[in-house]
Amino acid sequence: MKKYMLAALTVFMLGTAPFAAHAAEQDVAKITCKDFLADKQNISMMVMWIDGYMSGKSGNTSISDQWMEKLGTHLGTYCAKNPAKTIMDAIEAVPE
Repeated sequence: MKKYMLAALTVFMLGTAPFAAHAAEQDVAKITCKDFLADKQNISMMVMWIDGYMSGKSGNTSISDQWMEKLGTHLGTYCAKNPAKTIMDAIEAVPE
């Protein structure tokens, strides 16, 4: 399990390195679905952030590939249908 978590953390950190290099503070509540879908370079990092945000709200500390796939699919579908909505609207619409 520790090897899996270390590998996942390494992949995540490598994937976010370009974002960190040009990162500006953003208010996630103001990110539109259109902006979310357009930022292909950072979309996986955003899905991870959203999972962490939702886990913090619910107190659920588990992680699964199936959940991440379901979350990513929901966000993509919701945002494609509602480009003017915010990513926070998309989060609130996640089925339980």
